[in-house]
Amino acid sequence: MSEDAGFDFSDIDPGPEDAASGPLKGSRGTSSTGTGTRRRRSASSKRLDALQAKLSAEMFQAGAMIGMGLHTTGYYVCQESDNFTKAVVSLSARRPEWIDALEHLADVQPGIVVGKTMLGIGAAVAVDRGRADPDKAFMKFLGVHAAYLAVTNPDATKVEGSAYTPPPAGTFVPVG
Repeated sequence: MSEDAGFDFSDIDPGPEDAASGPLKGSRGTSSTGTGTRRRRSASSKRLDALQAKLSAEMFQAGAMIGMGLHTTGYYVCQESDNFTKAVVSLSARRPEWIDALEHLADVQPGIVVGKTMLGIGAAVAVDRGRADPDKAFMKFLGVHAAYLAVTNPDATKVEGSAYTPPPAGTFVPVG
């Protein structure tokens, strides 16, 4: 087929073939030092910035939850979340194992949701037993207040802050 196309590869010298095991020289994740050993590159700045932003958001959310009971402490945690996480990420930038640990720490969102839900269940039980006031700000934060209103006033289907009104319910007329 190559003769039909008019290509002649006889003048190309492939040269000596060198094969070595392991990653290719200059491949991602390794770099060669002057002594011939390989070292791992530090995390990219884009990855570190994303990690810092995620840690800051998680710390701020934790501060908001703490602030429901301990006002000054919660405010302080929220206020310092950005500076603190920047400092921690900066200190750990050259240590890949620290970066990995911080990434795992930044994944606390599911734990916060589980904790908030469990706390809400306890608060809802307290409201049902008449031991807690559903109109408190903490109950609104947990969502217990909305559940209380839905149970005690089933005709009010309007959600707070929503302009939605359900369509009128008429008699059922089968099509057919």
